[in-house]
Amino acid sequence: MNDSKAVQHPMFFHFLQVIDGDLADKCRLLGCPFCGGVLHSARYPRKPRGGPTASDESTTATRQSFCCDRCRRRTTPESVCFLGRRVYPGFVMVLLSAMQSGVTDSRIEELRSNLGVARRTLQRWRRWWQEQFVRTQFWQIARGRFMPIVEPGGLPASLLERFLGDDARSQLIKCLLFISPLTRPGVVNLNEVR
Repeated sequence: MNDSKAVQHPMFFHFLQVIDGDLADKCRLLGCPFCGGVLHSARYPRKPRGGPTASDESTTATRQSFCCDRCRRRTTPESVCFLGRRVYPGFVMVLLSAMQSGVTDSRIEELRSNLGVARRTLQRWRRWWQEQFVRTQFWQIARGRFMPIVEPGGLPASLLERFLGDDARSQLIKCLLFISPLTRPGVVNLNEVR
């Protein structure tokens, strides 16, 4: 999973979309959180950077969302594919922010050519994890689940390490499920991350 090419594999992104479909089904069954009405599909296309190649039709990115039949308000379920309205998929942001071995000029050039991620973007993501994420109400509550405590200075790598799995992909998926409440509109302001 350390190789930037691995995160571009269409099957991995497709698997994350299947998980998003399950999260959406659970959300739809609950009905409209505002009036209790029936939710109808109102999904919309996304054009994420850094994910699978656009030439593969099976990797068309769709954000699950619903519209109430009564009050017409939108309900967007949690997601493991997208971190809010960001242009990069959530797994790209988590993995690249977690690089602890140092970011060399050659590594930055590889990321820029393969995923379109600039050094400035990577630095902004790291700042978000270490300064803004740790101040969210979500993290203030959820950090109590981990013993010993997760070191904020090592986020998100220190968080990824806490999830057990057979391989790095399963750890990543568990981490994405853990932070998925942050992907719903209005839960937390993610405007600082692009």
